[in-house]
Amino acid sequence: MKKARKYIITITIGLIIAFLIMVLKSIFKQDNARDVMHILTDAFFVSGVLITGYGLLVVSSNGGTFDMLVYGVSKFFNMFRKDMKKEKYKSFYEYRLVKAEEGKNEFWYLVFIGVGFIVVSLIFLAFYYEV
Repeated sequence: MKKARKYIITITIGLIIAFLIMVLKSIFKQDNARDVMHILTDAFFVSGVLITGYGLLVVSSNGGTFDMLVYGVSKFFNMFRKDMKKEKYKSFYEYRLVKAEEGKNEFWYLVFIGVGFIVVSLIFLAFYYEV
């Protein structure tokens, strides 16, 4: 159930984003089916790109892409502390070992759900060209 919950929450957030875009583009005032399909395509594409982009950013961060930046910024701010003896990590290598031992959660589901929203937008795009 815990695994399904994160999927449900992510899909709900994507649908909320899509609905907000539909309302902002005034989908309920449209009387032409082609315009409705255009708005639906835009709404699902934007929410899909946002979710996929966030998922890829989290996955790359968990892979260690930003470890050097995080370590450098923390060392920089530790230079200005009064008690410099309280540093957690003596070197970047030690920092990487500790970060590797900490269990990283899988966030690939964000990418899959985002791609699903993009696929739905492509379906609406096909209907847009049919109408």
